[in-house]
Amino acid sequence: MKKILSAVMASALLASVITACGEAADTPASQGTSADGGAGDTNLTVAEETEPSRENTPDNLPDDLDFGGATVNIIYMGSEDSTHYDALGEASGDIVYDAVYNRNISVEERLNVKLNWIAGSGDWDGYPSDIKKAMTAGVSDYDIVMMENSRLFEQSLSGYWRDLIDAEYLDYDQPWWYSAMMSDGAIDNNHRYFITGDVGLTTLQGASAIYFNKGMFENYFGDYNALYTTVTDGKWTHDVLAEYCRAVYSDLDGSTTVNAADQFGFAYPQWGVPNYLSMSTGLSFITRDADGLPVLDLNNELTIKWAETLANLLYADNMAWDTTGGDDQHTMFKKNQTLFDIGMLSTANGLRDLTFEYGLIPHPKLTESLDYMSGAGVVNGEGAAIPVSALTDNFERSCAVLEALCAESYRTVAPTWYETALKIKYVATDTDAQMVDLIYSRITGPFIMMADKAIGIGSIFTNVCYGNGGKADFASYWGKNEKSITKKWDKMIANYQEISG
Repeated sequence: MKKILSAVMASALLASVITACGEAADTPASQGTSADGGAGDTNLTVAEETEPSRENTPDNLPDDLDFGGATVNIIYMGSEDSTHYDALGEASGDIVYDAVYNRNISVEERLNVKLNWIAGSGDWDGYPSDIKKAMTAGVSDYDIVMMENSRLFEQSLSGYWRDLIDAEYLDYDQPWWYSAMMSDGAIDNNHRYFITGDVGLTTLQGASAIYFNKGMFENYFGDYNALYTTVTDGKWTHDVLAEYCRAVYSDLDGSTTVNAADQFGFAYPQWGVPNYLSMSTGLSFITRDADGLPVLDLNNELTIKWAETLANLLYADNMAWDTTGGDDQHTMFKKNQTLFDIGMLSTANGLRDLTFEYGLIPHPKLTESLDYMSGAGVVNGEGAAIPVSALTDNFERSCAVLEALCAESYRTVAPTWYETALKIKYVATDTDAQMVDLIYSRITGPFIMMADKAIGIGSIFTNVCYGNGGKADFASYWGKNEKSITKKWDKMIANYQEISG
């Protein structure tokens, strides 16, 4: 039987990882959080396969729930990925699509409901606009709305969603809910207007991941297991990443000029890798006041250090190549031109035809004292909300459906995708599987990433660094933009306080 390590069991199964990475998945990561000393056992723990496995992790829904065949209307973004991974799936022979399809059947039979999946627009901006119009008009056609997490956050400020903090049937202590992400990405934790977890596989797919060429690593540095040990010891930082990237630059075409034909540490597009790295440094970029409200903390020693570090990674010592106008970063990785492919778990979808073996590790931290953070693109995945305009009589039924969908996705859908896309079979001795567990246990991100669609702040470090030839004057940038950013921030908090009472 296929086994997958449960995030709930992480403390027992991955002692060395947890020692290095600090708190478990339901504990918020924050700026300056110590990672239990930042060091651990240099050997990955080999654990016995014991019950319960991920496949049979129980939930707390009553066994006798029966909603009498009622229809539950769920609208979702009608993109191909969301259709296949979040909503309908497909009985097509693709084992991941089949798993989503069978998840829905299982939930329907268990709760005696009919899930009516309604495809909205597949356009990133068009779909949220359509939902906004429907919510403003008070449309009651949708029991559940699935949408990009940062869009759900944005629209929560208009009071469109029911508060789910104490909702019946929703058990946020269960491993299938991304509790750290919901907590870190909330204005405060007295209310919860949208939720995110394994119910939306696209959120999981947005988690930070770096792929590395095992053969190239061994040619330059020896046994690639040393890289895994660096991760589990809590020493995988951007300084270490830079050392590797400097060492592998090679003038492959003999032109004596740095160009797209050469070999680099990594390649990047403007709005991809710089943003992914910035959202996974371990920094939160906020503090919390006495009422638990976020206070922007963007101009300090650590943020300035990060801006300088990012600028160096992009422009110094031929460590990286800007892919503008040429092959994309993944193509260069496939062609053995980069040691690392810096992306998300979903990056694996495009790496199935590699001619070499790759390894998988989390994004590095800025300093050893911080926690690993899997925040690359998680806000772009779909979470869920229940509209205030939905019929009140349907509320508890909708909550039960969300809990059941999320739990079944955790048990069956996510493991199937791991084995298909990541080519990982979950056994205790599989090092790459342990890396995925580490990444999974740290799904969260800075608050500014969740708030990006609301106030346009998520790309601030890319704006500082990209195109500036290695210069990173964050203090100057902040001086020019502080007033406008602070004004948007204060308005966001005021809107929230108005709708939350």
